[in-house]
This record gives sequence, C-alpha cells and structure tokens, in this order.
Amino acid sequence: MKKFKKVLALSLALAMGLSLVACGGNGGNTTAAPDDGSDTTAAPDDGGDGEEGGNGETFYIYVWNNEYRDLMADYMPGYTADEDHMGGYMDDGTRIQFIENTNSDMVYQTKLDEALTDGSQVDMFLVEADYAVKYTSADAGVAMDIKDLGFTDDDVANMYEYAKNVVTDENGVTRGVSWQAAPGFLAYRTDIAQEVLGVSAPADVQEYVKDWDAFEETAQKMKDAGYYMVSDYTEGSRNFNAVRSTPWVQDGVITIPPEIDEWTEMAKGWYDNGYMHGGGNFDGTGNWGADMGADGKVFCYFACTWYLNFSMKPNIPADAEGLWSICQGPSAWYWGGTWICAGANCTNTQLAYDIMYSMTCDVDINKKMAQETLNFANNKQAMQEFADEFTGSDDFKFLDLGDENYFSMCVDFADAIEVSNMTPYDQMIESYQNYAGEYFNGNTDKDTAIQNFYNEVTEKWPSLSAPQ
Repeated sequence: MKKFKKVLALSLALAMGLSLVACGGNGGNTTAAPDDGSDTTAAPDDGGDGEEGGNGETFYIYVWNNEYRDLMADYMPGYTADEDHMGGYMDDGTRIQFIENTNSDMVYQTKLDEALTDGSQVDMFLVEADYAVKYTSADAGVAMDIKDLGFTDDDVANMYEYAKNVVTDENGVTRGVSWQAAPGFLAYRTDIAQEVLGVSAPADVQEYVKDWDAFEETAQKMKDAGYYMVSDYTEGSRNFNAVRSTPWVQDGVITIPPEIDEWTEMAKGWYDNGYMHGGGNFDGTGNWGADMGADGKVFCYFACTWYLNFSMKPNIPADAEGLWSICQGPSAWYWGGTWICAGANCTNTQLAYDIMYSMTCDVDINKKMAQETLNFANNKQAMQEFADEFTGSDDFKFLDLGDENYFSMCVDFADAIEVSNMTPYDQMIESYQNYAGEYFNGNTDKDTAIQNFYNEVTEKWPSLSAPQ
C-alpha cells in the first residue's frame, strides 16, 4: 500500500483529462465529483420504510456508470437491487452499496485512488484495460490475488487468455476477472460490399481486407465507386496499438510505439487519398454517426463487441437495419473491457468471490447475459454453447446482423488476441488520436502535432517527460 501511495502522490493532485471509452462506452448515469472534492458516495438506502435494512454489513463497490450496476441487478443470484440500482441487499442481508464517479476527466480514478490510500472501505472496484496495470501490478498492492478469494485454475479455465493477461501482474498473479471479452473486428455495409466488390458474406469480404495492402486496394475501389472506406480519424489505430512492440512509457519517458507511427502515416494517406471521411469518433455532430445511415457513404468501421450495441445501434436508423455484417479485418485486436477487482481491504472475501464467480464463470448466467445484452462473455464454454444455439440476430436485443453467426465469429476473433507492453498510461492513445486528426486534416504538421501531444500528457502526468 505504501508503494501505491507513492505512485499516486502526483496523480491525486489533479484531475487528469482523458475521457475513456470502454465496453459499453463512457455514457450512462454517472455522478460527477463536486467541485469541492467532497465524497460522491450515495447515501445507504434504508429500504424505503425509514428503518435500517439488512444485517448491518455494507459491501462497497466502486464503479463509473450504470453498466455494471444494471448487470448485477439483472443477473446476480441472491441479490435484490434498489429501484435506482445504486445498491441493494443480498439474501443474507448484506447491503451492496455502489460508489459511482464519472469516468470523464479522470474523476473515477482520482476518487478511487483517494479511497484506496485514505483507509476507506473498498471491497470491490472496476478497472479498464487502458489503466488496469496501475491497480493490478504487484507493487500497487491494492487488488487481491483472485486465488486468495478462492478462485481455482478450473474456475478461470474458460476465460480468454488475453483477458486474464490484462490483469496478471509481473509475477504471474491474476488480480481481477472480467465478465466480457471485447474482440475487435470490421463492421461493414453488406449492400456496398455487394455493389463494389460483388460479394457480401463475411468470408468473401474478408479476402478484400485480409491485410493492410488488401485493405488499401479495396479503399481505392470504394473511392472509385463514390464511397469512403472509413469514417473518422481514429480508424485502425487500436489494431496497431494492440500489437505494439514497445510500451507507451519507458523509464518515465513517453515513447510513441513504432506501430503507432506506422498507423499515423498510413491513416494520413487514407485522408489525403480520400479514403477517410474525417472527423472524430463518437462525435454526435460530425460525420461519424451520420455515416452509419442508409444513405451514408462509408463502407466500414473498426468496431468491437460493445461498440455494436452502444455506439452503432443508436446511430443506425430503421432503414439501415440489416445492412451490416462483420469480418475479422486486417488483424486481431481488442478494444477496452472492464475487470472486477477485490480491494486489498475487502471485508467479505466470500461475497467478493461469489459475485465475481457468478458474473464471470457461471455458464448459464453468461449465456443469458449474451442473449439479452450483447455482452460477449469472457467464458469460452458459454460462448461456444451459445454460438451453437444461435438462430439469427433478429432474436436478440442488439444490432441486426441477419443470419450471420456473430457469436461464432467472435469466438475465433477472441482466441486470436494477444496483449503486451501494457502500462498504467495506455489511455494516452486517445490524446494521440486527437492530435493525429489535426495532422491528417492539415491544421498542423506532424512534428507540431506530436509536440502538442507531449505537452498535454506531461501536463496530465507531471511525473512523465517527453523524449529529448
């Protein structure tokens, strides 16, 4: 714990401004931290009748939006949620209390850091891939070894290796579990594929985007036919980020991985050649969402499991439903994900185990979750069984992909993912993407864009320095 306090000493002095997107996005009913820095803990529910409920024990879980709260309410056995899902009771009377702070401007991490260092009770907390190392390294000392909770090798045998590796420390100790895998893929317009390429089935389209050379050749075909290959400035960046050969930070110095530089030059070419429409992802006023409509001129998006339901579906009007499918694209990759960790001072490790096991290892729960929420479960058995039972996406509450077996494809995509060179600062790719966009559209040259990137991230992480 002392080491973690030293690591956080500077980060607690400011609210760092990176907005993260992860498995389900950064939306939801979040509670921003008051300007005075006061605690945002929701007041314990008294059960609605003015009398204290439960057995007097309270179990605190730190979250940043409603996604996990809702999943607990809908799928956790023996748990009855309050109407607002900000807490509830287990059958034995234990009170579940969620502590929620918005992910925006790093408020969630800042508040969690404070709680982990000031002696507050933190029974469980969530982390995202881009900063999981900050909390699950051996030196941090704030997340329990899942085996100390009671997890066995058999319990986690069905989890995808990459999802375990994200929260496994330098000594091989796994300190979290996830209910979801987030394999990346290419979401494409089947009608445009048929018009321009003469094919529309995933296996056939894959041949036209199987590597980056094929991808660019197809981009030229799309341009010649009056279409853009991709929409926004960030497209493809996370494919290269997933296979980076060097970390974003080495010995306190920011180092842009060579693969990211490769993407930058390639994507600049997409923009200059008219393959990229331009604009920011998740921009409600720009091209990104509008390009998803039936009259949109964009062929494909680099998407992932949560992206379909949380990002694409809200932007696709009824006349464009059924026009989309997926294939792997040029490379295997992943985007985000959320992991559950038990705090080092967890007051009820049995309950922590029960929750974490039920939400991530129970095959029936994971299959039901997949059917009802599109969460592609971090459970190979559950997803293989569900893929075998799949009868078409019109049966499920998410983007209509026709009769293509989305889950079967994702099983293969998730198996191919690898992770390496992770740091606590990996979310800085989002700042990099913003400045790359400025370079693409000609608002600045590349050297200035990179210097602006260094200026921003060294301000947010004063302990880091730009290369000399």
